[in-house]
Parts: sequence; structure tokens; C-alpha cells
Amino acid sequence: MSLYRNINKKKRAGTSRSKKKSTISAKAYKNMKAGFPNSKKNKAKRKKKR
Repeated sequence: MSLYRNINKKKRAGTSRSKKKSTISAKAYKNMKAGFPNSKKNKAKRKKKR
């Protein structure tokens, strides 16, 4: 399952963890919020634009 799917599934189920017990790293969460700028797909898009 994807990251978004897991997050939303947990949200709907009402089973959340505190930030302290979170399994997702701060770096990964920040990357997700930025729209995954460092993914292979987006790197390829940026390379293509040049």
C-alpha cells in the first residue's frame, strides 16, 4: 500500500499515534508535503524541462 493510502486508512479508522511514536521520519513527511520533489519521476520531469 502507498504512503497516502496508509495515512488515510489510519485516519478513517481513528487509530493515530503521537508524533513521538510515529513510524514516518520527519524528512519523509516533509518530502511528501512538498509533493515528492526528489522522486525519480519528478527528477525526470525537471531534467526534461531544461
